[in-house]
Order: sequence, then C-alpha cells, then structure tokens
Amino acid sequence: MRLPKFEYIEPKTLREAIKALSAHPTETLLLAGGTDLLVNMKYGVVKPTTLINLRSIPKLNYILEEKETLRIGSLISLHDLYTSPLIQEKFPILSQAAREVGAYAHQVMGTIGGNLCQGNRCRFYNQSPFWRSVRPPCFKTGGEICHVIRKPKECHSTYCGDMAPVLIALGARIKVIGPQGERIFPLKRLYTQNGKKPLSLRKGEILKEVLVSQSSGKSIYLKWRWRGSIEFPIVSLALYIEKEDNKITLARVVFSGLGEGPLEISEIEKRLLGSTLEDSIIDSLSEQVTKLVSPMRTSIYSPAYKRKMAGILLREGLDKLK
Repeated sequence: MRLPKFEYIEPKTLREAIKALSAHPTETLLLAGGTDLLVNMKYGVVKPTTLINLRSIPKLNYILEEKETLRIGSLISLHDLYTSPLIQEKFPILSQAAREVGAYAHQVMGTIGGNLCQGNRCRFYNQSPFWRSVRPPCFKTGGEICHVIRKPKECHSTYCGDMAPVLIALGARIKVIGPQGERIFPLKRLYTQNGKKPLSLRKGEILKEVLVSQSSGKSIYLKWRWRGSIEFPIVSLALYIEKEDNKITLARVVFSGLGEGPLEISEIEKRLLGSTLEDSIIDSLSEQVTKLVSPMRTSIYSPAYKRKMAGILLREGLDKLK
C-alpha cells in the first residue's frame, strides 16, 4: 500500500512545531517513529493533510538523572531506552517493557513519546479500505455507529500499549508544551478512556518529556501474546508495590488491552494495602479482578478469555513480588 499525498514539515524548534500544529489541528499529525501512524495512513484510517516530523527538532532525545528524578525526552527510541545502563540499573521494568514492544525494527524506530500517544485499536478499525468497505464507516472513522456494540455515537476501541501501564504504575508524570505554555501532570491523566479521542492533549500541545521519580518499591511487567514479537498485548499487566514490615503500603495495578485506555484497578489496589501477599489473598484477588474488568470484543480474542488472562497475570505478578 502507498501513502496518500500530504504536506511534510520539518520544524527546527518546538515553537515552530506548535505553531504548525495549532494552525490546523484536526488535519495535522505529528510524526516521531511512524511505526503506528504510517501504517494507519496506508490503511486510510487516518488522513492527515500535513505531517510534522519531530525528528528534525534537536534536544528531544535524552535520558537524564536529576536529583531523584529521571527525565526521558519524548524522542528517545525504545531501543535506546531498554539498552540504557541507567534504566537497566534503576528502572529495570522500563527496560523490560521497551524490549517487549513489537520487534527490533519497531524498537529502533519507535519513540517513547510516540508509544505513549499511539492510537487505540479495533478489529473493525485497523483494516484495509477493502475490508472496511463491506460495512458503514464506524464512529471512529467518521461514521455513526460502533460495530463492536452496535450502538451510535460510541467508540470502544482498545488501548494496547506497553509503556503507559508501566509508567503509570511507577507514578510517572509528563511535560507537554503548547500555545498556552507548559503543563506537567500525571501520565494517567493523558488518557481519556474515550475510544474516539483517547488523548487529553489540548490544541497544539506536544509531549516533551516523561518524568519518573526514584522509588524503593518492587515492580513487574507481564505481557500475554501469541507470538514472541511483533505483537500488541492481548492482555498485559504492570504491578508496583511498596512494603513496610512486610505489609504493602502502596500498590498500583494497571492493565493494557482491556479498555479504552490503560486500566488502573483501584479496588484491587485498596485490597492489597496492609496485605502480606498470602496465597489465599492472591487467589481471592485474581478471582475478583476477572469480575471487575469488562473488555469488549475489539479483537479476535473473546472478552471471557481476556478476563481469565487478567486473573492469571495478576496471580503470577503478585506471586513474583512476594
């Protein structure tokens, strides 16, 4: 498949990029690695008139440690992220998650910013024009109905990223810059849980960097997929816990592949507080989470299968963090 025609811009500064993006925000998209965007353009599910290549902007590719905070530039590649000695030593879960993304080519081309801002996926959406032509356009592609639930004005496409659940579990924040200046806020607020418009970025805003504070807790990332590479997660789980006197004082439980955005399960987090991770507690929580999640059939995998896998991953993750 060929790319459609579009205007191509290579800004030299973030200010230039913001100005170009603000001029026609609904018709302009940002290009970082392009591993997700260019495929969707070939499929015709996104049709920008203009692409702004952020790779032409210097000083957005860095990993820095300042005091107790790790700063990651939005254009750092996933390969550089997982091979960084600093990341491997102090945030091994980040290194692991970056290595789980796609295949080697995706990791070399893909960026942390692009991965965090990737679009949602659905079996009715991520298809060729010929495949989609047998049905009316879905709500996400400009139509009226969601083919997943056969209801109008709704979109239940699924978030399937690897990096966001891990960073949310670590309590990461992001810095975005736009026409109105700079904002820093928790990464989890980037995601709207709305399949039609999954990101909360304002007009003209660009993700500049990710901020992760040092912590003393334990973390793990588990990803279930059929193949060893080139696969989005069917279900994945990021876990983070802190303990004092062998009792959990802080817990974060974040899934991917189960909802319209990264899915943090606060009910499980609350039940974990004060726990010593006994086998009976783990069994109870793994059973409870299968009743708390409500995945839609946006892929070939059934909701029942995804619920079951959520419970299995939670049990495995808690066992490993004992």
